Amino acid sequence: MNNSEITIDNWLVSADPDIDSAAYDTWEPGFNVDRQVVYRKLGPYKKIFLRPEKFVKRFYHTVYPLPIEEWQCTDLVKLYDGFCTISLTLDLRFQATFKYALSNMEIISELNEHIKNAYHGLVIDIVNRELLNLSDGAWIKEGLEAVEKRICVLVNEMLILQNIQSLAVCKLKPVFEEFPDVQFAKENVYLCVLKKSFEFREQQKEELFRQQQAVETQKVDHKRKKLKQLIEVADIDRERQAIQAENTERFLEEKEQQQLKQFEIQKRVHADKIKHNNHLKEMTLLAELKEKEKYQVHLRESEQQEQINLIAQQAKLKDKELEADIANYEREQAQWRETKDKVHSEELSIKHRQKQLEFDTDVGYKKRYELQRLAMQEESYTARKKADIYLKREIELLELEKQRLALQLSIKDYKERDKRNTDADEE
Repeated sequence: MNNSEITIDNWLVSADPDIDSAAYDTWEPGFNVDRQVVYRKLGPYKKIFLRPEKFVKRFYHTVYPLPIEEWQCTDLVKLYDGFCTISLTLDLRFQATFKYALSNMEIISELNEHIKNAYHGLVIDIVNRELLNLSDGAWIKEGLEAVEKRICVLVNEMLILQNIQSLAVCKLKPVFEEFPDVQFAKENVYLCVLKKSFEFREQQKEELFRQQQAVETQKVDHKRKKLKQLIEVADIDRERQAIQAENTERFLEEKEQQQLKQFEIQKRVHADKIKHNNHLKEMTLLAELKEKEKYQVHLRESEQQEQINLIAQQAKLKDKELEADIANYEREQAQWRETKDKVHSEELSIKHRQKQLEFDTDVGYKKRYELQRLAMQEESYTARKKADIYLKREIELLELEKQRLALQLSIKDYKERDKRNTDADEE
């Protein structure tokens, strides 16, 4: 078909205001979101009941919820040898009742899936039966809203008879193919579609023409209003300009008078100001001269006082420098005498320690040597028998001799170093 096919399809899908919706009662499904089945088993005793409001679950209770499920069925139904294809979208919300759950306790955990699988074919059969009953072309004029409502009611009734509460919403969307060779059995539908397409195109043309006329009328009215506004604005501008010119002239005249008065006042004020400034300049000049005289006198007195203070300060500084030189000389003399006495006492102490060290060294060596000689004489025959002991004693004697020589060398070095320090201090 041409573009008229699309317009007819859209019209058939839309609601028809001429259909009396009061003919179909509003379906109330009676859902209960808290519906649950309680299975009680205590020994050999079993019982199934709906969960009451103030139910307390025990260990012998098993609770099975009966939730509200969403279910959508879709299908395509071809009518009139494929001339018309109707797309079905059926949205279902359903909930199993206690009776249905009681009769299907063996599958109660999968009850909703069982309902979908078991009744899908019945739902599709109801839809197909209703659509196949569209033998004439009356529905093309009236639309499919009544068929959709009738399908919803039939589906709801079928499910409620099976103890299943439901709420169905059906949407049918027809699509027409290109007009085939018209057969006698399909001539009525073909003519209805053709007539409706022609009427719909005529309505569209009339509506488009009416809209264009309305737009043109609005444009003309808008232009008239705009022209009227421009005329009014021009009149207002001329009046405003005239008033503004008059006000400007009056303002200039007033301004001229004010400027003349202001000039006279400024002239007098300027003369007074010149006189006053001259008087102030004379007074300022006299004051500056007096200040300069005072400053010169004060400057001379300050210079004289500074010279006197400088001479006195220099004399004090020279006295302090002389006293400091005398004190430094006396302190240096005292330190020199103290250092000399200290060095002399240290020299005496070092000499005494040297003599004592030489004496102690000689006495100790002689004493040790005598004792060792006596011990060696007493153990002479033992030393002959024990060569190892004899060699050991010889080694000890050599060590002592070595220590004596080292001690003598250290004493000699100490004396020489002390002598060099004394000579350096005397220089």
